[in-house]
Amino acid sequence: MIFGERGVGKTSLANIVEPLVVVMEGHLYDTKNLAPRIIVKVNVSASDSFADVWRRAFDEISWLEDGPAVGFRPDVSQEPRTLRGVFHLSDTPTIDEVRKTLAHLERSIFIFDEFDRAALNERRSFTDLIKALSDYAIDSTVILVGVSETIDKLVQDHASIARAIVQVFLPRMNEDELREILDKASEVLQIELDDAAMTMIVRTSQGLPHYAHLIGLHATREAAKRLSNRVLVDDVGRSFRKAVSEALQTIREKYHTAVHSAHKGALYDKVLLACAVAAATSQDELGYFHASDVVAPLSRVLARSNVTIATFQKHINEFAEKSRGPILERSGAPRSYKYRFRDPMLSPYVFMTAVSSKIVTDEEMSHLITG
Repeated sequence: MIFGERGVGKTSLANIVEPLVVVMEGHLYDTKNLAPRIIVKVNVSASDSFADVWRRAFDEISWLEDGPAVGFRPDVSQEPRTLRGVFHLSDTPTIDEVRKTLAHLERSIFIFDEFDRAALNERRSFTDLIKALSDYAIDSTVILVGVSETIDKLVQDHASIARAIVQVFLPRMNEDELREILDKASEVLQIELDDAAMTMIVRTSQGLPHYAHLIGLHATREAAKRLSNRVLVDDVGRSFRKAVSEALQTIREKYHTAVHSAHKGALYDKVLLACAVAAATSQDELGYFHASDVVAPLSRVLARSNVTIATFQKHINEFAEKSRGPILERSGAPRSYKYRFRDPMLSPYVFMTAVSSKIVTDEEMSHLITG
């Protein structure tokens, strides 16, 4: 089971399972003596049943067979075959049908991405299947990929399957890993990233490789417009407008729901920016921050020295309510609440939007996120 926050690279990891397996087995074993592997990856949607998911997975497996030849000099014809047809599987395969089929597919790997989108009762069917595969010692691997902080939220039944699963938590990348992404791209493109530009991209990305790629791409294009192979912090600032326009529609909608106000001079966008800074500089490994952590960044954003918690208490409370998302998750007891962004993809978007909409300059943003 591969699990973690949105945007940390779970799907990317799942996408390279097949080449990784091929390369690693080639180094470890004489693959001539091994049965060939079947590796299938499918995405799970909210409307899928257990049967829907496995039907699609089995339909991915097809091949051509030589058909019967007629005549003195017949041409050999090839006929398509599917695994479902050969095994006479129903359109709604049951847990037992799946188990029996996998028993015939030695060393097979089935990857189910976005597993967290499945309905709870469908997830329970998967845990029943895992228990059955373990009990019958079936030589097949099922990989479930989903968003979850703990494996308990991903699979809630059959505590006994813990011994049959490997839990792979994919954390956010650290700054050195994000810098490695940018360094490798720079080497291939024969460009150079200024230290300040590199730091701004890394800090804005907040451990999410998607944003490191997106911002790095557009910052490099901004430098190319100047006919330069050196990316400067100004290029990063200018890249934000393009990066914001290419962000996921769901992220854009969440942001606008959170900051929309009919009152001129409302502080929602500025308070949300300060919250993003507080989350980015938090020492909490899950990204939680307290209202007191918002005071200093909001003071810098507003260029005011008289900012107190009372200045934004109303705003931060609303961010944790349905009327504005909720965009923040609140936990703890009153007077000691702690907050964090419900969607980790949103915090970098807030930073980029703040620069592109001129809430702060790129230099001010650089100071905010680097301290």
